[in-house]
Amino acid sequence: MEINSAADFARMTRAVLAGAGFVRHEHGGSVWFEYPNEGAPTLVLVHGANDHAGTWFTVAPALARSYRIIIPDLPGHGESEPRSGPIPISIMVSQLETILASERDLTLLGNSLGGWLVLLYALRNPERVSRLFLEASGGLNRPLSSPLTARDREEAMVVLRAVHGPDVQPKEWVIDALLQRATDSPMLRFTEVQEHLIEHRLGELDVPATLIWGANDGVLPLSYAEALHQAIRGSSLHVLEGAAHIPHMQQPERFLACLTATS
Repeated sequence: MEINSAADFARMTRAVLAGAGFVRHEHGGSVWFEYPNEGAPTLVLVHGANDHAGTWFTVAPALARSYRIIIPDLPGHGESEPRSGPIPISIMVSQLETILASERDLTLLGNSLGGWLVLLYALRNPERVSRLFLEASGGLNRPLSSPLTARDREEAMVVLRAVHGPDVQPKEWVIDALLQRATDSPMLRFTEVQEHLIEHRLGELDVPATLIWGANDGVLPLSYAEALHQAIRGSSLHVLEGAAHIPHMQQPERFLACLTATS
């Protein structure tokens, strides 16, 4: 499939999931994919801001050999509602609770915003969670080291280098998609951000947690990772060379090795 736009890329990634046996579900305005690996432990993959379930296409088929997998489109992202208006952080956590209402003994893996959301879920539902994987996870009361929107191509390259690493050579459609985000981005609709920062609550966590970080992350740098690591009792930190803010996309084999080493 030729990729000439963000929409093409999204269709391709979601087609990979479908081709690997993932089943699309939709209920109450929420969309999610599931790999029904009967009897296997359940792994939930939660994407970051401005992303969607398809982002996990690089690693989900391999993970499906060992897990039953659930991958939601977060509210306002991918094919999940709402299409317009505010997206409160509390609604994102509530969506996870609804999709996972009958689940127990969960392993939760979240990237960026998704890491923040799985932390909030674990704090609200500690009896349901057995392990956390936090990939470039947000949630601390610290500013981003890079903006995530851009008004021109020069600013777009700054953002893309922060997200994908200093050597990124993006195609024109990637830059165009980022420029469109300046006025049409789910992240611009987020509300309740300050109320849900979790720095003061991390000491409450009583579940094994593994942090996975890209050495070249220009959005949440390694100093952020170290602060999170120190705040979560007993956590481990894996730093992946050659990766930036989305290690599962940028270094999928090394990313999978981190999960395998701690499973």
